[in-house]
Amino acid sequence: MRILPAGIFALLLCLGFSCTEKEKPISAVLPTSNESRFSCTQHEILRDKIPFQVKGVVYVPFLPGQLPWDIENATNIPQALKTRIDSDLENLHSMGANTIRLWGPPAYVYEALQKRTDDMAIVQTLWIGSPGDLQDPSFKENTKAGFRTVIDRIYRFWPKRNPPILAYLAGNEISHESMAATNSKHPEIHSFLGQYVRTGDNCTATEAFLAEMVDYIKTYDKTKSGKIPLVSYSNDIREPGLNTGFMDFQSENAYSYAVPFYRPNTKPGSVSGTQFQGWIEEVKARVPSKPLLITETGLSVSPMAGHVGPPAYGYGGNTETEQADGILSNLQDIETTAFPTAGVCIHEYQDAWWKYDTEDSKTQDPADIEEWFGLVKIEENGSSVKVRPVFDRIKTRWSR
Repeated sequence: MRILPAGIFALLLCLGFSCTEKEKPISAVLPTSNESRFSCTQHEILRDKIPFQVKGVVYVPFLPGQLPWDIENATNIPQALKTRIDSDLENLHSMGANTIRLWGPPAYVYEALQKRTDDMAIVQTLWIGSPGDLQDPSFKENTKAGFRTVIDRIYRFWPKRNPPILAYLAGNEISHESMAATNSKHPEIHSFLGQYVRTGDNCTATEAFLAEMVDYIKTYDKTKSGKIPLVSYSNDIREPGLNTGFMDFQSENAYSYAVPFYRPNTKPGSVSGTQFQGWIEEVKARVPSKPLLITETGLSVSPMAGHVGPPAYGYGGNTETEQADGILSNLQDIETTAFPTAGVCIHEYQDAWWKYDTEDSKTQDPADIEEWFGLVKIEENGSSVKVRPVFDRIKTRWSR
């Protein structure tokens, strides 16, 4: 969740649907079981029917001067980037991460993951833009085409049709303006009934749209794997009324600094007494029968921002020590809520120099808060990364 929205990134990713990569053949034999490797109970996500606590990190691979939407569909990325991706995945594994949250990475990320033996799970974001009307037929068809592009790319590298997809995320933080406009334009839409997903009879047009996208993802992925995947949507604190109870589990992008900013009257958490934990418990209480996965949390160390400090810290302006203390405190809050959560994905592995255009991606802007959330810092020449204190603190926690 960003207090300043990444609108340019959203627009460009929304346009990146075509794929010119040559597809590798995959097995024509589908598995006989409809069961995905991942499933859910009331509070947990299971892998092979065993509770699986997500220890995840958001990963957007690039080198200085590169933009993610340029390299996503590239047929051949530079060897320097391939080397960095291999090194990054090794770092994530050594830190204790068992899950990687991806957006639109180049195909080599999936190739590298397929070759590894640590079997890291994938939470795959499928981008949904923020138009004036989510129910617009052409927008829906273009969005589904984008889904197919990413899903097809994944299956190129798993010939047995068994990629370790923990779940797909059908969108992330769709704008309030798009939701409000969609609901206003379509008061006649109040339900959705699909092959795998159905809502109640009093949902909004936005919720019906999301249900349709979830149903489509399940349907299309089943043509690839023969199995029905888990699907969710990454919501955030600005849309507390959005009903996602028809999804397999709840997903929330939750940041400690956002709670006092957007929901200052949030009750303290039941264990730690922080508003952040109170917010997590409030989100879980919306759909108590299904797991809750925190799909983003983190802190920025951008130099040019006001300093806030604990317990909520700030949107930027944190020291590296405060980033470590704050994220570890957030992890403790998430892990000790009144009802168990399914885990967390930390935002993010490396600093996001690429926001928001080519020229900007060549250097790190000290005034751009969004460029400084990394657990690691990219060295100025781009050839390597330097871990921040938070990396080793998480490594110690996750390897216990």
